[in-house]
Amino acid sequence: MCRSLHHNDLGCISRCPEGCCLHVYFGNVALCLKRAELAEWRAVVASLCEQHAHSQPDPHARCLVLPGAAAYQKFVFTLEELFLLYDLLMSASLLLEAEALLAASAT
Repeated sequence: MCRSLHHNDLGCISRCPEGCCLHVYFGNVALCLKRAELAEWRAVVASLCEQHAHSQPDPHARCLVLPGAAAYQKFVFTLEELFLLYDLLMSASLLLEAEALLAASAT
């Protein structure tokens, strides 16, 4: 069973029992990410949020695009959904960093 790291109105992020990957569920999409991939996705989503935060005339328009795993795949979001995805990714990253710091100090 996966251990949930964080959830919000858009979805959740959890770690597999073996700790090898993270499962990100948002809307109707599920991703399986390695830790390094989590950082990459977080950076891409943060950049897109920053780029459109003040210039998006309709925050409910589904017009912001993230690349998928293949060239023919795209993930389309509203600004609100993109911020919720960023919340999932950032919160999971912070929790993993805190766990790593606590584990290092315990040894």
